[in-house]
Amino acid sequence: MTDWAAIKYETLKWDSVVDLQHLSRSSRKKILPTYESALPNTVSDKNVSLPAELDVAISDLMLNLARFDLIQSQKDFSFPAILLRSESAASSQIENLTSSSRNIALAELNPKAPHNAQLIAGNISAMRIAIETPERLSIPTILKIHEVLMAPSLDSLAGVFRDQAVWIGGQIYSPHDAIFVPPHHSHIEFYMKDLVAYANRIDVNPLVKAAIIHAQFETIHPFVDGNGRTGRSLIHKSLKDDGALQTIALPLSAGLLNSTNEYMNSLISFQKGNPLPIIQQLFKALELSLLVAEKASRGISLIIEKWEDAIKEKKTSAIWQFLHYLIEQPVVNSAYISDKLEISIRGANKLIARAIDYGILKRTGSERRGIFYQSDEIISVLDEISDLSILRRN
Repeated sequence: MTDWAAIKYETLKWDSVVDLQHLSRSSRKKILPTYESALPNTVSDKNVSLPAELDVAISDLMLNLARFDLIQSQKDFSFPAILLRSESAASSQIENLTSSSRNIALAELNPKAPHNAQLIAGNISAMRIAIETPERLSIPTILKIHEVLMAPSLDSLAGVFRDQAVWIGGQIYSPHDAIFVPPHHSHIEFYMKDLVAYANRIDVNPLVKAAIIHAQFETIHPFVDGNGRTGRSLIHKSLKDDGALQTIALPLSAGLLNSTNEYMNSLISFQKGNPLPIIQQLFKALELSLLVAEKASRGISLIIEKWEDAIKEKKTSAIWQFLHYLIEQPVVNSAYISDKLEISIRGANKLIARAIDYGILKRTGSERRGIFYQSDEIISVLDEISDLSILRRN
């Protein structure tokens, strides 16, 4: 890997915009007139030489991913929607944003849902943009992903590259104790154009490319907030662009959660000139997420079979289409069903009542907060995908 070297740094003037009078004298002494800001390597011209054993393992994994992807695309119900929801929740967990599967589903219908759930719902919407945008990765697509991601937080900088210094770790008032200081905002456009050029190469292994795109994006840190979640969505976008995954978004962030310290250390290794650890981390995360997804797929199939045994209605009945939407959105209300099936509210209420009679749905909520209906069985599958103890056993 002779192409790679540790990133360099430049010395920049530091102008504090924070009133420091409340700080102790020792803290003020740490704040210097200059600071060191990263100058990352470009990646568009870089190549990675993989160890033979890893190269073979990645090839095998890519075949298994393609096979699983094809199987899911042929199912009547939207299993990819389950995985997309799970991946968004797991990616948010890495940023210490947690919420129950029920509340996350509720947030897509109800603006009164808990705030964390709304933020994770924003991540689901951003992930959809990432994998459903037909054009290959571009700067406008990245900005759109970030805009949708940050919309629930009402962030005025959503979808806009930063115009200020940011840093990771240390104190909030200066970068001098930081673990890492990304490049000055004046360099962002240059580095992002280089990143997109790399993403559009056709001579790079898809998994290697996705790992490098993610690590370089996190090194550039082009936004004030939301870089981690945006960067992980780019992994899915890259895999989709290269045809590695066509219809599903595996819960790879759940795999990264299984060894968060190793994941963070692999990003540091990348910045020190060694891209191999982040490639290995993505490989292991995809390998584990495939196991989790296969188990979840079996669980959903069993639920569908149970429903089919319980429902004695013609296959042309609207209840079957209703159930497929329920897998995509496990918490519903009559307005959602009315809109999706293009039927009246009265018709939607009748379908919901039949689903309750079959034991598929149960009522939740209140007149004040809103009446909703949820499938405990689908929510249970979602909870299991993000259960770290289950991941570790896998």
